[in-house]
Parts: sequence; C-alpha cells; structure tokens
Amino acid sequence: MPAPGHSGRPAQKRPTQGRPAQGRPAQSKPARKPNKKRSLSAGEKRGAQLLLAILTVALVLYVVAVLIIAVFLWYSFGTTPKNTALYELELLESDGKTRIKTYSVKQANNRYGLYIPYSDLAAPCSFGVAGDGEQVTLFLPGEDGELGSIQCSRDSSLVRVNGSPVRLASPILFEGDDYLLPVSLLENYIIGLTVQYDDEEKICAVTLPKTPVFTLKQHRPTPSAPCTDEQLALAERSTSQTSGTSSDTSNQTSAGGNA
Repeated sequence: MPAPGHSGRPAQKRPTQGRPAQGRPAQSKPARKPNKKRSLSAGEKRGAQLLLAILTVALVLYVVAVLIIAVFLWYSFGTTPKNTALYELELLESDGKTRIKTYSVKQANNRYGLYIPYSDLAAPCSFGVAGDGEQVTLFLPGEDGELGSIQCSRDSSLVRVNGSPVRLASPILFEGDDYLLPVSLLENYIIGLTVQYDDEEKICAVTLPKTPVFTLKQHRPTPSAPCTDEQLALAERSTSQTSGTSSDTSNQTSAGGNA
C-alpha cells in the first residue's frame, strides 16, 4: 500500500537550473557578425579631397593675411621716415661767428632729423627743466621775468607750448639725463634763437641771443603735423575757461572800486 499522503504516481524530478532539460537541446545565443566598414565611393573620396584642399588653402590665406597685417602695423608704428638732408650743426655765439660747439653729421643727425642736446643750450640760454624720466617741462626765460614752458614726453612728438598742444614733425628723445631737441622745434616755436641753413656747405647754424630772452610761438607752423580735433578742442576749452575767470575777476574788481 502506498504511504499515506502519496498518490500512486511516481514523483517527477524538476530540471535543475543551469542544465537543459532532458530531451531538449540547449539554447545558445546567436553569434555576432563582425561589423564591416563601408568603403567610400569614388565620388565621396573626391569630395573629401576637395574639402581638405579648400581648408588648406583657406588656412594658408589666413596665415598670409595675418603676416601682412603684422608687417604693416610694425612698419606704421615702429618706423619713421628717414632724414634725407644731412647737415653738420654749429652752435654760435650772438656775433654769429664764434663757435661754441660743432657737431658732425653723425652726431647731429638720426633717422628722425637734425637734433641738438638740451644740455648744450641750458647754460648759455638760462633754460630750466623739471620732471621725471617720462615727462619733463622746459622753462625758458621771457620778458619781464616771465617763463615760457614746453612740456615734453619721452620719445613723443606731442608737446605743449605754453599749455597749447602741438604735434612736431620729430619726437623729443630722452637719453639718460639729457634730452635731444629737434632743431625744427627751435626754428618754428622759439623766438630768440636764430637757425640758418647753408645748403651748399650742408651746415646748420644755431645762433644764441646776446641776452637770454625768448618768446614762444603758440601757433602751428606749416612744417609741423596738425593736432587732432580733440586736442584743439581741449586747448580752446582751456583758453575759454581762463578768459572767463579773468573777466569775472575784473568785474569783481570794478564792482569793488565802484562800491
């Protein structure tokens, strides 16, 4: 007799996990097929080569344009027209004959033009100077004890003659404790120094006055470069403010006198 709790059917064994059931074939994953790269067609290859050629040409043109711009900027800001007329320079006393100092062509000329050291004019002309290594003001004795002023910046052609901005054809050069002044500055802006040129002998003579009294020109002569509109407007504004202050002072003085 069968045992209690059991039927008469034999017990069936369950298939063990991980093992295929008997009588059924084992299921396997399909093998992956290797990916084959598609080769480019002849038209696609020609297109890629054409694109590469265009990019190469564009890059070359860009580099050439950058180089041209760089050379142009360097030439514009880093160079100045060279001086073509080379003169010897003589510093003469008031008689116009006695030489105080003579400068050779090499000493007096550079690529900017004809120059004279400030130190050679300071003592005989009673010039004064104040400032630092970047900006100085030259003081010139004038009539009735008044002083004229020329404000100069290092290696700059922009100066202020008695406060009026003027751009010279050549810059003021700072060399150590001395300053190289273009002869054109003496010729065009300082009344009292006589500048004469001997074109045949190629000699420029700067004659000092008997009495060191000078007057500064504030107008702009033809050889000098014009100032910018902003500089001229600033100069006119300063002049108008000075005139307004003077008129107010005179009005107050007259009013006080009438009172």
